[in-house]
Amino acid sequence: MNLAIGAFNSFQNDWMHVNVTWRSNWLEWVVVTPRYHHIHHSDNPLHFKANLAALFTIWDRLFGTYVDPDSIKEPLTFGIGEEVPLVRLAVGV
Repeated sequence: MNLAIGAFNSFQNDWMHVNVTWRSNWLEWVVVTPRYHHIHHSDNPLHFKANLAALFTIWDRLFGTYVDPDSIKEPLTFGIGEEVPLVRLAVGV
């Protein structure tokens, strides 16, 4: 059972972080898709607490953290908003 749960969680995490933007409105209504979850990783402060769900989108809809991917008109950009020296990135601090 642990192996099955671990495999599912790994697939789910990889799925929502894959770099694709195809749209499926009916699927996004139920489960988190990459296009849906990418909003969560945007460097726009308005998106910092948006689309937090990991599996079912209903949670974001219920708790008011839902942002419709179709409402985003500008391309999303990602990052932390600061220049970090390569040494610091390599060390992880």
